[in-house]
Amino acid sequence: MANQDAAFGLRPLKTMGQQDDSTGMSSHKILPGEGSALYQGSVAIAKNDGYVDIAAAGSTTNIGAFWGTFYIDPTTLKPTYKNYYPGSVTPPSSGAVEAFIYDSPYQMFEVQSDNTGASSQTDVFNCADVSSPTGGSTTNGVSSTELGDSTLGSGIAQLKIVGVSRDPANSDLTAANVNWRVQIAEHIFASFTGGV
Repeated sequence: MANQDAAFGLRPLKTMGQQDDSTGMSSHKILPGEGSALYQGSVAIAKNDGYVDIAAAGSTTNIGAFWGTFYIDPTTLKPTYKNYYPGSVTPPSSGAVEAFIYDSPYQMFEVQSDNTGASSQTDVFNCADVSSPTGGSTTNGVSSTELGDSTLGSGIAQLKIVGVSRDPANSDLTAANVNWRVQIAEHIFASFTGGV
């Protein structure tokens, strides 16, 4: 059966191992006026100015999956919550732009592979970078980030595959666009990881 070809970025599933909590997000800050858009499910990075931004393929200071934003709209002066940050928002008095991010280094996500052919069980426990890291829809706010299959097995990379999706409609390894369960391997909060 063919997998559905519909990218959605990183979708949180649960945390790895036995823990009291299943998942959760934290509040971080986007620099007021930041021009980059962030979409729900985009990989976010920690920057050396203390703010977060969208990750590029190969980024190493990944902080988690962006899930939404809150700010005072500079035009309407109303509190605004969106599941994506449209970019270039400077709230009144250069107020904060809040970013909600699933930022646990033990968070498990589901992501679609950009592989146009079959995948393999031997891909599990390998690492890969993301592809289409900055794309997304302004209609529904969802990221078009996928796992970059061509970067699989090239050593440490942004995402580590921990298993195939348990969704029967997206777990066929013999077809294109399989969904993987992944963890962010290059995570700013992980043990033995340096700072920005």
